[in-house]
Amino acid sequence: MKLSVSIDAPEDSDGNSSIGIKDSDYPDIRKYSTERIAGVLEKYLLEIYPASSQYDIAEISLTFMTPDEIRQLNREYRETDEATDVLSFPMIDEGMTPPVLMLGDIVICPEMTFRLHPELTHDEAMCLMTAHSFLHLLGYDHDTEEKEKAMWLKQDEISRRLLEVL
Repeated sequence: MKLSVSIDAPEDSDGNSSIGIKDSDYPDIRKYSTERIAGVLEKYLLEIYPASSQYDIAEISLTFMTPDEIRQLNREYRETDEATDVLSFPMIDEGMTPPVLMLGDIVICPEMTFRLHPELTHDEAMCLMTAHSFLHLLGYDHDTEEKEKAMWLKQDEISRRLLEVL
């Protein structure tokens, strides 16, 4: 099984990132290697969701948005009228076996992520949000203390591995 990760960071008419970050030390999203990110996540996908091995290809979409854009999605899909740092849209359906395993979409708002996690470097925060949302795509949740503990442990492990490959 090969995991494919696509990254979408909108650009303005000058070819610059248009996700609303003005900070000069903001990481250029385009520098992230989709192959290296996919390599890390693929290992965890096979570990967490063994049924994925029956597919030739699995796909994840990673999109970066402004606070206004992610607020609109949060309002539309979660009925919560506020910006957030990350949203996950899982697509795994246990009853289907399509030729490609569409894991789902990860939508990250860097501005909110950096505001909510000021103790982290920007790269650390982006890796944390990617790991967090990836686990949501695979069914992890943090709605109980026990589930939260398990998710946080796995999330920290994955985010550290992601940070190593940036």
